Amino acid sequence: MKKGLLILLPGIRYSVDCPLLYYTRIAYSYAGYEVIPVDDYGVRETDDLDAFADKASKNLLKRLSAVNFGDYEQIIFAEKSVGTVIGLMLEDMLKLDNITHILYTPLEAIYAYLNPNRSIAGVACGTDDKHIEIKALRAACKKLQLPLIEIKNTGHRLEGGKDVTKDISAVAQVIAAIGDPSVAEKLWKKRADEKAAAEKKAAEEKAAKEAAEKAAAEKEAAAKKAAADAAIKETTEKKAAEVKNVRKLKPGAKNAEKQIEEMMEIWLQSNVKEQSFIPKKYWSKNYKEVLRVMSIASVYIYEEDGRILGFAGSMEEAMVAITVIEGERGRGIGSLLLDKLKDEMGILEASVYTKNKGAMNFFQKNEFNAKDIQLESSTGEETVLLNW
Repeated sequence: MKKGLLILLPGIRYSVDCPLLYYTRIAYSYAGYEVIPVDDYGVRETDDLDAFADKASKNLLKRLSAVNFGDYEQIIFAEKSVGTVIGLMLEDMLKLDNITHILYTPLEAIYAYLNPNRSIAGVACGTDDKHIEIKALRAACKKLQLPLIEIKNTGHRLEGGKDVTKDISAVAQVIAAIGDPSVAEKLWKKRADEKAAAEKKAAEEKAAKEAAEKAAAEKEAAAKKAAADAAIKETTEKKAAEVKNVRKLKPGAKNAEKQIEEMMEIWLQSNVKEQSFIPKKYWSKNYKEVLRVMSIASVYIYEEDGRILGFAGSMEEAMVAITVIEGERGRGIGSLLLDKLKDEMGILEASVYTKNKGAMNFFQKNEFNAKDIQLESSTGEETVLLNW
C-alpha cells in the first residue's frame, strides 16, 4: 500500500502555487506522498459560494473517479477558502474513512459539515478575516478540540501586506503547526489507535455478552434439567408410593368381607350417579350377584390411610368392575389397578355402555380396542365389548 495522497483544493483567487498550498505540497512531496493539485474546479466564478462549492465538488468527484483511493494508507485534503467547503463535501461523496483535512482560512459554510467524526489536522485563520467571524470559529474549534492557528492582524490570505518577512514567517508558522505531514500522521495514528481500542473493546464486550448469554443459557438449561429430573423423581416416588397402596384382596382374610361390602357401596353409588341412564333399581337388583362374584374374583384395591379409594376385579379375563370414588379420579388410580389385572391375566375383556363416555375414554387410554357392539336385553342399552 502506498504511503499517502495529498489533494490540493485552492480558493477562487488563491491557486495551488500560492504560499500555503505550495509549501504544503513541498512538505508532503518530501515525505513521500503523491500529490494531485486541483488547478481549476470547472465552475464559473459566482457570489453564491454554496452553489459554487456544490457544483465544484461534483465535478471533482468525476475527475477523481480514476484514482484508486484504496491504494493509499492516508488521503490528505489541503484546502484554502472555498476549498475547505468543497473538501468536506467531497469527503461525504467519496465515503472514505481515511481522509484528513487541513483547513486554511475556512468560510462560514464549513459549520454545516464539522462534526467529531472528521479527521482534521487543524485550522488556520487571520484575526481580521472578513469571510468568517473569529470568535465563532474559536468556539467551534474548542468544541471539537481542533487546533486553531490565529495569525494576528491578517486577513483571508494570512498576509499583513506591509512586511513580507512577517508574512513568510506566518506561513512557516502555519505549515509547522498544521501543514507538516508529521501532524496528520500523528493524528491518523491516534485515531487508528482509538479505533482499534474501540473495536477491541466492542469485541471484548461482545465476547463477554456472548459468554454471559451462554452461561445464562447453560444455567437455564441446567435449571430446566434439574426441574425435569426433580419432576421425574417426584413422579417416580409418587408412583412408587401409589403402587405400594395397591394390594390384592385375599378372600377369607381378616376384614375381607367388610372391605368387599365397602367396595360394593362404592360400586353402587358410582353406577347410580355415573350411569343415570340406567334405572337405579337395576343396580340394586344386581347388587347381590355382583357381590357374590366379587367374593371369588381377583380383586385389587387402592387404599390410603385404611380407606378404599378404588378397586378393580375380574373373573379370569372378564372384567367384573373397576371403580374410583368421586373426588379421587384423575390421579391414575384406575390405571394402577388395571395394570395389576393386566399383569395377572395377560388378556382382559370389558363391556361398557356406549353412553358412558368417561368409561370409554378410560379404556381406550389404557389400550383397549373395540371388538363388538351388542344390545343388552335387560336394559335395552347398547354396549361395546373391549379387548386388551
